[in-house]
Amino acid sequence: MSRLFSFFILVIVSVGILAAEDNCKDTDGNCRDWVTSDKNLCSSTEYIQKSCRRSCGFCIHIPEKFDLTKVPSQLQPIAWLIGIWRSEHGGKAVFPTIPKFTYGEQIEFALSDPHATSKSLNYTAFAWGINDHDELHSETGYITVREGTNEVAMTTVMNNGFVTVEEGPARSGSIRFRLVDIGRISFSRDLPVHDLIREWTLLDSSTMQARLDMETLTHGMQEHTFIRYKKVFP
Repeated sequence: MSRLFSFFILVIVSVGILAAEDNCKDTDGNCRDWVTSDKNLCSSTEYIQKSCRRSCGFCIHIPEKFDLTKVPSQLQPIAWLIGIWRSEHGGKAVFPTIPKFTYGEQIEFALSDPHATSKSLNYTAFAWGINDHDELHSETGYITVREGTNEVAMTTVMNNGFVTVEEGPARSGSIRFRLVDIGRISFSRDLPVHDLIREWTLLDSSTMQARLDMETLTHGMQEHTFIRYKKVFP
């Protein structure tokens, strides 16, 4: 009897959480841009108060590192990245030197320490195989914007022994990076990489597409990975 009662309690709580989550959403696709550009709009503009409940943080606790109202003006061109994005099994990887495979991946973009001298987003990515969920690839780094411009720079450290510096322009809902410099540990098993093009594109407020083209010592520039993520937080 107690187990049955516990089951019903769990169902009621779960339904309540889902209902709350369904009500906690932005109803205007411009909410993120508005709140990022001026956090005071959440308290001064009635339409934004009603339409941007999630971005304003009215119905969900948003940790400071994901809080759009705290984005420095320098980082506003890339503020749309902020959050956690995930694809369970939608990634495709191809290259002449490897068998084709699918993968899942989660990436996170978060505000760095507000007391840091350099304003940047912290970036982490973790990819796994869809059959056994073993780690396939991970990388971490920082993304910043040259003040007064839309010029974006990213540094990454990867678990395969590569370190990259990538730069490129940010446009409305997209960034296109090109490799500027690369380092590689002497005993890495991967082929030396000569060039990279990395593109992130916002398809809608909750969907982002990523594509990576690569040129190696033995093969010219061509698509290496492609994936579409869904935003899972906030």
